[in-house]
Amino acid sequence: MVILDLSIVNVALPNIQEGLRFSSADLQWVIDAYAIVFAGFLMLAGRAADLFGQRRTFALALFTFALASLIGGTAPTSGVLILARALQGLGGAGMAACSLAIITSTFAAGPERHRAIAMWAAMNGAGGAAGVLFGGVITDLLSWRWVLLVNVPIGVAAAAVAGVVIAERQARERRSFDLLGALVLTSGLLVVTYGGVTAGSDGWGSASALVPIAIGNVLLALFGLVERRAPAPLVPPKALTPQLKVVNGIVLLFSAAIFPMWFVSSLYLQQVLDLSPLSTGLVFLPMALAIFACASQAGKLSIRAGVRPVLGGGLIMMAVGMLLLSRIGSGGSAVQYVMLPGVLTAMGIGFSIVPSTIAATQSAGAEQAGLASGFVNTARQAGGGLGLAILISIATQYTSHRIGAGQPVSPALTDGFRIAYLIAAGLAATAALLTFAFLPRTAAAEPGVARRRLAPAAIAVLAVFLAVDLGVPRSHAAAIGRYTTKGAMSFVSAPGLHPPKLQLQLPAPAGHALPGYVMVANLYDLNRPKMVGQSGPLILDGNLQPVWFRPAPIDRVAGNLHEQTYEGRPVLTWWEGDVTPTGLINSGEDLVVDNRYRPVATLKGKDGWVITLHSMVIQGHVAWVTANKNVTTNLSRFGGVSSGVFVDSAVQKYDLRTGRLLYTWGATDHIPKSDSHTQPPPNGFPWDAYHINSIDLAPGGRVLVSMRNTWAGYLIDPGSGRIVWQLGGRHSSFDIPSDAKFVWQHDLAMDSSSVVSLFDNHCCEITGAGRYLAAKAPSRGLVLRLDPARQSVTKVAEYSHGTTFHSQYMGDVQNLPNGDVFVGWGQVPYLSAFTKRGKLLLDGAFPEPDITYRAYVQRWIGRPLDSPRGAARVQGGRTTVYASWNGATEVASWRVLAPAAVAVHKKTGFETAIRVDRSLGLIRIQALDTSGRVIGTSKPFRSQSQNG
Repeated sequence: MVILDLSIVNVALPNIQEGLRFSSADLQWVIDAYAIVFAGFLMLAGRAADLFGQRRTFALALFTFALASLIGGTAPTSGVLILARALQGLGGAGMAACSLAIITSTFAAGPERHRAIAMWAAMNGAGGAAGVLFGGVITDLLSWRWVLLVNVPIGVAAAAVAGVVIAERQARERRSFDLLGALVLTSGLLVVTYGGVTAGSDGWGSASALVPIAIGNVLLALFGLVERRAPAPLVPPKALTPQLKVVNGIVLLFSAAIFPMWFVSSLYLQQVLDLSPLSTGLVFLPMALAIFACASQAGKLSIRAGVRPVLGGGLIMMAVGMLLLSRIGSGGSAVQYVMLPGVLTAMGIGFSIVPSTIAATQSAGAEQAGLASGFVNTARQAGGGLGLAILISIATQYTSHRIGAGQPVSPALTDGFRIAYLIAAGLAATAALLTFAFLPRTAAAEPGVARRRLAPAAIAVLAVFLAVDLGVPRSHAAAIGRYTTKGAMSFVSAPGLHPPKLQLQLPAPAGHALPGYVMVANLYDLNRPKMVGQSGPLILDGNLQPVWFRPAPIDRVAGNLHEQTYEGRPVLTWWEGDVTPTGLINSGEDLVVDNRYRPVATLKGKDGWVITLHSMVIQGHVAWVTANKNVTTNLSRFGGVSSGVFVDSAVQKYDLRTGRLLYTWGATDHIPKSDSHTQPPPNGFPWDAYHINSIDLAPGGRVLVSMRNTWAGYLIDPGSGRIVWQLGGRHSSFDIPSDAKFVWQHDLAMDSSSVVSLFDNHCCEITGAGRYLAAKAPSRGLVLRLDPARQSVTKVAEYSHGTTFHSQYMGDVQNLPNGDVFVGWGQVPYLSAFTKRGKLLLDGAFPEPDITYRAYVQRWIGRPLDSPRGAARVQGGRTTVYASWNGATEVASWRVLAPAAVAVHKKTGFETAIRVDRSLGLIRIQALDTSGRVIGTSKPFRSQSQNG
């Protein structure tokens, strides 16, 4: 429970923040309160077990841990939870110190004790890996509260068993307790640990880190003076044997490598390879099993070969495994990059924890077993805490530096994690050198086994892992636009096109036909990357059949298709680029084509800004767009790290003729970061504090902007940059009634001077790739009336699809010219038409997991420059001619020429199949409009057999 709890709560932090309304700055104390108290009381707990009885102290620690878990699991406020976590740390310190002391005292020196220590170490080592898996399962299936409440029955049962099974042991002589020494030592450890934890967020040069570290070291130095004068010292001088000092130094070093390894691997898998916490836990599962298997055998090997060769060999395996982990890439296979080298590292952990614990406790008598346990556990926790703070700080600083220099996020994160792995490998290698140089040889049952069997076996294991890791080519990230044709549309006459096949689940009734074409762009669900059909802008007719489709390149996806007017001419605009499963935009550009589908303009960001998929609004010869830029800054006051990165979000204006940047309104210049409802990540991963996701041009030259992560819309004056009013969020200018409140919204638009429409997602904070917090309410389209004079809001209408639609991101609402309303449901793969009063008229669905950012209904006349496409297949003496013309909206029927006219057929969908009861030679097809006029002719083609 002790080690498991350190990692299992990490997974639940986003849910805890939402449930108890933690501020970002206070949230980290859910982890830190436990870690600081745990490390601070280890020594005292170990000595208390010696003086007051191991069974009594252990049972009290179990009861304390269970009680704290109950308080934390039922905590009504954030403050209560933090106090409960501190109390948990106190119980955990007693459990950790007493458990090892009980093993040392209960089992006789030799094989029995070694086997017991092996089992203890196996559970200890596997707990960190298992915590991520269990945390994901419990949080997803139950609630964050059960992450804590699950400890209650286990703790109570364990305390009851301990009272019966464990024999009471304590010092034979009742001595006075060294209260002053206990206070000085515990205070010193607490303050030093606090300083180390603070350094991880505020930086090692900050006063908030240096001052407590300095005070803590003074207290620890003072502890030595106190002990010399104490009649019954808490730590007797003879207890600090040379071997114990060496072993604790070794434990401190390799613990400083192990703790960051789990943390870095978890971040890499989720932030770079985009795995969910549950999938990350599954990657860790073989590593946890490897620790358990190797640790359970390490005791036997230590008996046969001696402690030094087993410990040294394990540390070498650990160092080599971490070197192989440093070969990670910015995309590819989690099995290749983490699981395989991680298993080698885990084997090294299993073969290191057991012999080091044996070496630390084997010389301790029964009366000092708790003290020895306290020493080795303190070394482990201090090393792990310092290693975590130092290595993550270095990795974060390097990542932030690379991102600030313009490197994409994933490669920058990978480079930072690689440095952490390399330093960890160096620490493990240094521990191995100390082992062979300073750890004395111990008697072995079979002195030659280390030379004859252990060394060759270790070399063989290393050779196998090195051969596999170095011999197998490096994997790479799958293309963002990867797709399957299963469930997509395919055409004989246009074999390169595979748009998604939408289902018209509820056709529009008579009198409510859509007043135009449906404009969508096939996009991948960020939770399930592989699409059905290609990504690309797609125009659909009223039956949701394709009219025009342009596949995006395989390394990009498309979004936000929209008909607009540019310099008096109708054009289509859409976005193409690279968007990650966490919603970050790595690259992107806006494209403009005319009604003949010829390129008119391509817009790319300037001065380090990246144009995002959220909005492009053309006004004359300029375009208003949304853009992001990654900026390095100190985020410690918001709960992040001192060398953090945040995503500045902006509204920009570009000249479409030249591509020149004309104007930028940046959110960070006008809105405090504390207005965000998201929290900074624990490393250099960019914090998306604002997330501008729509632009609408309002009367008077003003611009209406929606920001998803502040839950607000802003009417801004571009001339002065000031915010005229704010709708929603922490500082709303309007009093919004409960039925009109919205969160995580999209597509805020000004329908008139006093009426706005928006898509109210009411869902959800993204906490990682494929992971979102629970929805607050069903998603809906929303129309609101604003009264700026009275600063009031009235709900005019809402458009809902019942209680089951929870769109995690994206979506839009459009008022149609015929008075109906059209809603694109974003991440929920549906699009719907409603009457003005909210009656559902039309319902269509994308094949899962495809989605579209927005869905518009707009008029469009397309006249492609290229010719119609034709193909023919022959079977049984009959010919089927296939005709299509991508993007042509004026085709009413098709004529088949071979060489004279042999058939005329009404157009049916994107591709029309025309049956002819004979074989044909050279064929052409003609496209006819409603008057029978020829508007296009294909190139000649010949029939192919049905099988050819």
